[in-house]
Formats: sequence, structure tokens, C-alpha cells
Amino acid sequence: MSIWNYVVTAHKPTKVTHSGVGNFTGPQDINLIIAKCTRIEIHLFSPRGLQLMLDEPIYGRIATLELFRPHGEAQDYLFIATERYKFCVLQWDSETAELVTRATGDVSDDIIGRPRDNGQIGIIDPYFSLIGLHLYDGRFKVVPFSNRGQLKEAFNIRLEELEVLDIKFLHGCSKPTIVALHQDNKNARHVKTFEVDLKDKDFVKGPWSRNNLDNGADLLIPVPAPCGGVLIIGEETIVYCNANALMAIPIPESITKAYGRYDCDGYRFLLGDHTGLLSLLEIIHENEKVTDLKIQSYGYTSIASTISHLDKSFVYIGSCYGDSQLIKLNKPPDARGSYMKVLESYINLGPIVDFCVVDLERQGQGQVVTCSGAYKDGSLRVVCNGIRINEQASVKLEGIKGMWSLRSSTDDHFDTFLVVSLISKTRILAMNLKRQWANVLEETEIEGFCSEVQTLFCHDAVHNQLVQVTSSSVRLVSSTTRKLRNEWHTPSGYSINVATANATQGPFFTGEQYPRRYQPPLPATVLLATGGRHLFYLEIGDSILHEVKHAQLEYEISCLDINPIAENPSHTHLAAVGMWTEISVRIFSLPDLDLTTKEQLGGEIIPRSVLLCAFEGLSYLLCALGDGHLLKFMLNTSTGELTDRKKVSLGTQPITLRTFSFKNTSHVFAASDWPIVIYSSNKKLLYSNVNLKEVSQMCPFNSDAFPDSLAIAKEGELTIGTIDDMQKLHIRSIPLGEHAQRICHHEQSRTFAICSLNYNPKIHFVRLLMTRLLSTNQLIPLTLMSMVAL
Repeated sequence: MSIWNYVVTAHKPTKVTHSGVGNFTGPQDINLIIAKCTRIEIHLFSPRGLQLMLDEPIYGRIATLELFRPHGEAQDYLFIATERYKFCVLQWDSETAELVTRATGDVSDDIIGRPRDNGQIGIIDPYFSLIGLHLYDGRFKVVPFSNRGQLKEAFNIRLEELEVLDIKFLHGCSKPTIVALHQDNKNARHVKTFEVDLKDKDFVKGPWSRNNLDNGADLLIPVPAPCGGVLIIGEETIVYCNANALMAIPIPESITKAYGRYDCDGYRFLLGDHTGLLSLLEIIHENEKVTDLKIQSYGYTSIASTISHLDKSFVYIGSCYGDSQLIKLNKPPDARGSYMKVLESYINLGPIVDFCVVDLERQGQGQVVTCSGAYKDGSLRVVCNGIRINEQASVKLEGIKGMWSLRSSTDDHFDTFLVVSLISKTRILAMNLKRQWANVLEETEIEGFCSEVQTLFCHDAVHNQLVQVTSSSVRLVSSTTRKLRNEWHTPSGYSINVATANATQGPFFTGEQYPRRYQPPLPATVLLATGGRHLFYLEIGDSILHEVKHAQLEYEISCLDINPIAENPSHTHLAAVGMWTEISVRIFSLPDLDLTTKEQLGGEIIPRSVLLCAFEGLSYLLCALGDGHLLKFMLNTSTGELTDRKKVSLGTQPITLRTFSFKNTSHVFAASDWPIVIYSSNKKLLYSNVNLKEVSQMCPFNSDAFPDSLAIAKEGELTIGTIDDMQKLHIRSIPLGEHAQRICHHEQSRTFAICSLNYNPKIHFVRLLMTRLLSTNQLIPLTLMSMVAL
């Protein structure tokens, strides 16, 4: 075994530690900047919500993130410091849409110092162009900067108070002044103010101080001028004080974890506590004096680590313990009596305290089940690699047996119609582009189609024509006038069981000779099988359906395909045919229907779907069985020979195979109880799970309203959706409302056991969950004597 390890990040950090709002990318832009461990995200807030503009790695864990605006600048700068005392000042270049580093350096000290127990504190005073850093006990580092944002030489100031809980710059002072909340050796808490003497590089005693505060006080909020002063947030009180005033109000016992300014004046603040309760603190002031403090609860969010007011009533809640959220505050409350509404949630996988790897779907692909979050935001997260379908539109439809997308003209770039085949009828849907949002699927008609029977197959054809195959005939319809142009009927006494087609095929001759330089469009072709073991090959011209070849086989036919895979994307000379009774797949040459290859599949399960396809220049035959297994063969397109047979399990139900294009590359969708997307990377076929279950049918639907989309039939519903990247981690959340601390899985009973902790009241549990549904089966409270060692 090699001693070398290859380590790669499978998922970017999701825990939000810092956030800030400012005009960073433009003077009029409202930007939300988020710190996630070692990355920063820059978002633009618009009427459509938060739009990610940049996701950039930072070489270090972010300890401080502050926006500031140097004098004379129209846009904000960004100051970042890391846990290893590196820092940088960043600016946005509007022309290149990139970050520009204005300054960088190291703020660590050569002399040995004791780092702060509670992490670094970084603050900025834009009025006096100072950056303040409290990195080590007993020292405060000052970094002046010029009007153009250029940093000057930093210096340290001795700080006699060793156990400092929080530091802020005060507003409205004639000299740069800090206020420090500290704790003495008797655990009493006090605040002191200090003026920063830039000339002597030292502190001067400040204008005021306050002693013996709430023992739970640990957060300072500076109040803007002209009132000035500071709010001291404790566990049981909120105190406002300055040189001339002291005012306090009681609050329910809580630990405030984050705050954010809610208005431009800075006299209203949002507070988030350890239970996730969001409150609005309002400072009532008159004649430059604070007269009262009022606090109002708005409701519960994720436990906040940061709170950033974006615009009007929109607020971003960043969380270390749960999912971050974009919320809208309502005042007065809405019709349901709620003061806020969660508009969007952003998944946070951390903190992960335990996990196990389980094959939940029994498909040979492990999924990671994590104990994530903390306190009330504790949850289980199921992490798997696969493909996510993002729903764009949907309609309720029961009993879908097939779907096909059609265009109104051969030259159209977008699909117009979606043909849905039901048990005893056919419905035709189209996007209503006249509606305001253009995402409504409405029923329409194609006059030449037979809508009172089940459709077996549909396809576009040359000369602005459409093909519909039913059990009794093949109908050729004009896509422009929607009228019937020709119809081919089955021989008397036989009905069509399966059919397939492609858009253009050839050559097709009508007796008329074309000039040598003129290349006529190649006609479409139809291959169909009827009862009595008959196989028919038809070619289509302008208003013409021509039976080219007929063959009778030894056994009934279960499935067909003539998908083009050779160098000419409009022409194929091979047909794949799945057989009943014999349980085999055959390759026939076209148009003669001569047998070239016969491959016995073995077993008793018949093939339900066959597909000729090509990936990265290699040709394959895929054969899906009725028990959820898939057989893969390499195909020699010249001889029809099948080699390199491999078998994989994709589910337990019959599979339907369809091709679609994603990012100009061919992929295959295997619709079943556990749908899979098949694609190729480095000339190797890969299989990715889809975040859907029980998909019966799929077809590509590239409409003007939803380009590069898929139409998917599942559980009585037709969905139009787009797909994510092929290789992507997907996370499913199972909220617990308590802190999950340990997890294990019992394979035989298909059960998870979870040790969890509820903080209100404080009770330990062992929770049993069924693997399949991940729902609670049994809840066992633990006494002190039986408590599990965690």
C-alpha cells in the first residue's frame, strides 16, 4: 500500500462565518460578500434575488472580513485577515470583472505573544482611516491607511486589560476612540474607552467607562453620531451608555450570537440569539439624545452567525450551525400573522460531528450520511454524487406511456409541441408564449394526429412533416398546416406493437433524377414491428410513405432502435432489435433487413429497450432488461459485431433508454425506479444517479422558454426541468430539531441509530430511523446512568 495520499476537496465550504453588505462592484450595486472558511463569495442583490458574481479561494481561514470606503472613493474596499495573521485589501475592477489586490502583508508579531482564546477581532474606523486588530492578549495593533486605501506601517499599543471580550470604534468622537468590553480576575465585566494617539502610538484614557455590567455581556454595538455611545448586549439586559447617559432594558434570558444594522441611520439593529430567535432592537432618540430602547421578536431563523441587511426588508442570515437564509421581514405582519418569510435557504453541511457510509439505494454506490449542524439546527444530511433536475414547470397527468418533442418547422431551433401518449388517447401540449411568465404548458391540437388512440412513436421528418405511429397506421402530417398528408396502414389482421424512427435517412428515390450538383434532403425512416413477427422498414418523402422492406422473423419483437451513430448523423445503416422468447438482441442492416449479428442475452428476462449510441467516437449498443439490468456492448458499425459485453444493475423495474444532448455532448437517460444518466469520460462509461424516483418516461424538450430541458414523467406528474453538471454532490436534509452527535447503521434491519441531544429541556436520546424513508421509528430517552459516552 502506498504511503502517499491524494487529497481533494469534494465539496466547497458551506459554513458562513462572516458577511458584509456594501457597494463593492459598482457605486450603485448592492453587494453581499460572504466568507466561508477559506473562500469568499461576492453576490449582487437585485429584484431577482442574490446572484453569484464570483467565488474565490483565499489561502487561509478567514478570521476578519470588513468593507470600508477610503475618502474620495466611489466604491468600497474589502479587508480580509486570516487566522495565521496574513491580510489583504481587495478592490473590484469593473472593466475585467476581477479582484485586484491593493495591499497585502503579515500582521503577526516577532515577539512571543499569547493568541486570543476567542479568536481575532478586526475593526475599521473609516472616519480616521484606521484598521484595528486585537490578535494577542495585552496588545492592540493599529494599521493606518491613506485616503487612497494604501496601508501604512502598523504599530502595537499595550492593552492592560488581558481578557478582552469585544472591541469597537466609537462614532462621533474628535479623535479615534475604541471601547473595550473586558472581564477581570473576579469574572466581573466592565467597559473602558481609549483614545488612539497616532503621534505617540499609544492609548490615552478615554472620555468614560462603566463597571460591573451584566455577567453575560459579551457583545458591543457602536451607535452612530450624533447620539454616539455603545449598546452592551448581555444575557438578561441591553444597556446603552455614553459619557452622559446610562440606560438599560431587561430581555428574556438569551445569548446573542450576531447582530446587523437594519437601516441607513443605524438606530435599528437585528439581533439573533442562540435559539435562532430574530429580534429588532430600536433606539428611540430625540435632540441627539437616546430616550428609550425597544425590542420586538420577529420569529425564528437558523442560528445566526452573521446578519446583513440588504435592502428594504430583505435580510441575509448567515449560519455556522444550520442552513443560511434569505428572508423578508413583514411589518405589519402578513395575513398569517408572520413577521418574516424565508425566501431561500442555502445548504450548510457543517459542522459534521459524525458520519457513516451506506449504500442506501443498494446500487453499489455509497452515500455519506452525516450528523450535521448543532442545537436546534441539528440534522442528518445524505450526501451523494449524481445529477439534480431543477423543476421549471409541471402538470398533473396520470398514466403516461410515452413522450416525444416536435417542432413546427424543420428549420426551427426550438421544440414547439410535446406529445404525451396515455393508455387510450394522445394529448398534445405546447408552451403558451403569450402568457406573462411563458412557463405554462397548455393543451393544443394537431389536426392530422389521431388523438383518440395511444401513440406508439412520434418524430419530426423532412419537408416540414411529422410522423405519428399508432397501433393501426403510420400518419404523415404537415407541421405547418397540421393536416394529414399521407397514411400507411398495417396489413389486415395485424397491429403495430413497437416502432422507432429518425429524422432524415436515405437515399430515397421517386423516379425523378436530380441534377448532380443538387443534393435533395434525405427522407426520414420508420422501423416498426407488428404481431405475427413482422418487421417493416418505411421511408418518407414529401407527402410520401413508402414501404421499402418487409421481413418475418422467428419470434415476436419486443423493442427497436435505428438511432444514427455513424459519421453521418442523419443516416444509419444498422437496426437493433430485441426479441421475445429467444431472449436475444439482433443487429440488422438497412434497408435490406439482413441479419448481421445475433447475441443471446441469457436468462428469462426479455429486453425492454435497445439503443444505438456513440460516446467520444466509440459506438455502443445498450440493451435494458425488464428487471432493471443493463447490458452494454461495443459495436462495430461496419460489420455489426458486438463485443466487450458487460452487465450492470440500475434498478429493479423495466428501463427505458433515451438520448439527449447536454453541453453539446450526447448522454443517455435510463428511466426506471432509480433513474440514471449515462455518459462518457476519458472513453469510459459512467453512471450518475438522478435526484428523482420512479421515472417512467423522458424526452428532450428544447423550448424557447426552457432551452436544453427535459420532459420527465413520474408519479402522475409531467415535469419540465433542467439538469446540473454531471459530477456534482447533492445533499438531502432530514431535520431533527436537536443536536445529532453519533450515528451508526445496521445493515440487516436497514436501520440507523442516532445519539442526539435536545437542549430545551436537556435530554439525551437514541433515535432509530428506517433506512429507506429516514423517518423516526422509535425514540428512546436516556437517563443519566444510561447516557451514551459521546
